[in-house]
Amino acid sequence: KQWYQRRVRGSMTSYINEHRAASYNKASLSVMGYILLVLIKCLMCLARIVAILLAITISGYVVLGVLAVHWLSCLIYVAFARTHFYGGLVWNEWFFKLVTSITLILVFINIVEGKSRVRWGIYHGYTGLQNLGMVLFWYFKMPNHPWYTNALIGLVVGSTLLGSLLSLLYYWFYHPSKTPVMHLSRIRPTLERLKEKHLGQSGTRSERTEMHVTTI
Repeated sequence: KQWYQRRVRGSMTSYINEHRAASYNKASLSVMGYILLVLIKCLMCLARIVAILLAITISGYVVLGVLAVHWLSCLIYVAFARTHFYGGLVWNEWFFKLVTSITLILVFINIVEGKSRVRWGIYHGYTGLQNLGMVLFWYFKMPNHPWYTNALIGLVVGSTLLGSLLSLLYYWFYHPSKTPVMHLSRIRPTLERLKEKHLGQSGTRSERTEMHVTTI
């Protein structure tokens, strides 16, 4: 058990460190973008968990089969993903992919650069169909329909739709590629180089020259 926990912690730590290094020169995520991401993850996870819990009250084997197919699909995806979180450590890399495939049962995480919108759409379209299927399975297999039936169905469908709308809002307006806001710690080295170059070219006028940088 301790070995497994160390492996999981190592996999996730490597994932976080790699993404920090890869995104050093990229625009930062704004506060509003971060809030939207948290809401999106919560809504999608809520819909997923509720759908699983509803279906499992009818048949745990059906849910196990659905999740097994989903996990296998995710494992195939991450197996062919070109990740290099551990360099030449093959076994560590594969254990990371195994942990990632399990995480993808509930929530989407991006492990490779580029086209995240496409992968997001495919993943949530795939899981959305699964959630809908599990909810319908629960609905039609229920011997009777208590008063909260419609409320639970509305919770799954509503959370999915609201999460999808917020995702569109995020990718259209608040994704780092859309927002020019950057942390000062990331742009300071560039500003210093520009200032040195400018002062070197201006000669005696350099003492009277100031550079004004406006960040919107």
